[in-house]
Amino acid sequence: MSGQQINPDDALYVDMFIAKNSQTMTFIRSSYSAVLGLAAGTLGLTNWSGFIFYFLGSTFLSLLVFFIKTKGNPSLYFRQSFDVFTEGVLGGMLSYILFWTLLYGIIHVYD
Repeated sequence: MSGQQINPDDALYVDMFIAKNSQTMTFIRSSYSAVLGLAAGTLGLTNWSGFIFYFLGSTFLSLLVFFIKTKGNPSLYFRQSFDVFTEGVLGGMLSYILFWTLLYGIIHVYD
């Protein structure tokens, strides 16, 4: 036992809680992406303006989580601090595109 060194960072994280935080972040981002898609489709955004709208909305959500939920210290809740900004972004984009094109097609079909 005296030959083993314990890394203090290993005791900081519990895998079950990290997985739950990542799952929650993915759910929040996916739900928010659906709402963003509804807004983009209703506004009639097309081409790059729709994608810019998604990335601005996603950045806004990440900043809200960063400052409000983690109180500026995401390393307590995620393995890497940058996970607040990257967790579920691509999966959320698929939800966004689905709702964006659906509402755009329903509302602006005769424009």
